[in-house]
Amino acid sequence: MEAAAAARQRARPRTPPAEEYDPWTAWLYKPRTISVLLVGACLLIWASGALDPEGAASHSSATSIKRGVWAMIAVFLAYCTLQAPSTILIRPHPAFWRLVHGLAVVYLVALTFLLFQNRDDARRFMKHLSPDLGVELPERSYGADCRLYVPENPKNKFINIYETLFDEFVVAHVLGWWGKAVMIRNQALLWVLSIGFELMELTFRHMLPNFNECWWDSIILDILICNWFGIWAGMHTVRYFDGKTYEWVGLSRQPSIMGKVKRSLSQFTPAQWDKDQWQPFMGPLRFIQVLFLCVVFMMVELNTFFLKFCLWIPPRNPLVVYRLILWWLIAIPTIREYNSYLQDSKPVKKVGAFCWLSVAICIVELLICMKFGHGLFHDPMPTWLIIFWRSAGIAFVIFLLAWSWRNHQKFRRKNL
Repeated sequence: MEAAAAARQRARPRTPPAEEYDPWTAWLYKPRTISVLLVGACLLIWASGALDPEGAASHSSATSIKRGVWAMIAVFLAYCTLQAPSTILIRPHPAFWRLVHGLAVVYLVALTFLLFQNRDDARRFMKHLSPDLGVELPERSYGADCRLYVPENPKNKFINIYETLFDEFVVAHVLGWWGKAVMIRNQALLWVLSIGFELMELTFRHMLPNFNECWWDSIILDILICNWFGIWAGMHTVRYFDGKTYEWVGLSRQPSIMGKVKRSLSQFTPAQWDKDQWQPFMGPLRFIQVLFLCVVFMMVELNTFFLKFCLWIPPRNPLVVYRLILWWLIAIPTIREYNSYLQDSKPVKKVGAFCWLSVAICIVELLICMKFGHGLFHDPMPTWLIIFWRSAGIAFVIFLLAWSWRNHQKFRRKNL
């Protein structure tokens, strides 16, 4: 009961009342909706040329459409920042997470629009976001030559290791697993995700050349070096915040200038640190719920590579980075909401807004990959992979049925 009460308490927005704000920063938390509305109206008048129709008519139709779309998005984000419901996170400011909520909705709507296009039109549409797109890209295969030592190379006889170590995905691996560790805060689950994604790469390597890696690249560099270092650094960050004393003192009460600077910077750290209790072996239902979290995580990562392949987006294009940053911002409150949902023992409950948005975005991304990927993948899945996953699926179902029967028998004996 105490755990459920604590989960419900975390699920509520923790915006403090007005009298608890520091005098120096209280103005940041006062509603300014009318002021922003007037300023926004002035900006619309200036940007749209409402008072100068002849000047606005000088723009081409394509330019007017682009400006109108961006203005529409800006108005919606301004509304979300001011009027959308607050989330369970309050740092650095509740309005920031309302803005992230608006960005997630815009991304979901944009994906839905893209889903209703055909593949060629979608690729041409991407040129409006980045002029470098819309061009077919050569896919790099990491497993073409798996030799550690290449004696015939005159410049570098360890060229394969050198090119792999200084690839952009190495930094992405480390930073990505650090971020996952800070969000999930459970080392066992992190290693399940780490090994699970390598299995996904092995499963889909016949479809994407990027997944065709050498054994030492997949096992040693990815799992044992990059992923391990990211998880290690992330768990050290978790333990640091877990052992920290959260007694916040307002900015005006800081005795020195350095104290005020540190307090200002600490506004970008959590207001308190929740200990996530995933407990995947508490029962068959909880096991499936935690497994669902892992599946969604791996699906989001797989969508990254399939979207790049289907829409011809190079790995170094800024859109890839923007999407990953947006997913990271969405995932932070999503994990908090989902963990609170699992720990809440109420018979009737619903997931939070970010949880719903995350699943919806993941589904639409998957549908885009399925639709635009039709006819692009000609190599069939190897027979041994089909047998492996069918056997794993059957074993998983048998395991869950046996576990459920055992729990049912325990419950009957307890109530006799």
